[in-house]
Amino acid sequence: MSLAIAQKNHLRARIKHQRNTLTKPFMERSALALMGHLSAAKIIENHQNLAFYLPTKGEISCWPLIEYAMSLGKSCFLPKVFPNNKRGMWFLPYAGRESIKAGAFGIAEPTANIKDAIRPSQLDVIFMPLVAFDNYGNRVGMGGGYYDSVLSNFEDQQKRPQLVGLAYNFQQINKVPLESWDMKMDAVATPSYYLKFPSQD
Repeated sequence: MSLAIAQKNHLRARIKHQRNTLTKPFMERSALALMGHLSAAKIIENHQNLAFYLPTKGEISCWPLIEYAMSLGKSCFLPKVFPNNKRGMWFLPYAGRESIKAGAFGIAEPTANIKDAIRPSQLDVIFMPLVAFDNYGNRVGMGGGYYDSVLSNFEDQQKRPQLVGLAYNFQQINKVPLESWDMKMDAVATPSYYLKFPSQD
């Protein structure tokens, strides 16, 4: 096991434990505060095709963002993973809470047919869950590699969707241990701020 992987595993264990101690009122206040910073940055208002995630294991909630985006007539999409297809992940349309159910790993997923999936190249923004992040746009995910796999298919990284990580303040660390396949985010939002990272040009 490489040093970077060992460091990431340690981070995952520590921060996931911290997330599991959060109270429901704190989580709800945090999600609303985060939405306020994204709204001020006009991320949802200025884009049409938006991919979100459904929170699990203490991840900061996307629900206020999804409901706000739907109220503005935006097209919202959610990831669906296929455990038998290594790192296979598609973005399917969201059409209200009745259009989701428990899927792989017990995580809620959209029920839309796979033929309705949107191409990642057609998405304007992907809001990403994360375990930890730093001031350079680096991210530690849950370890499945699904987002990295999807995004690595873009030969021209300038044409990929904007990647916006969502997190609690305590998930920020000094420096994320990096591996060659890790994708940088364009911005991150927390309950305290919205931070756009320098261009990766």
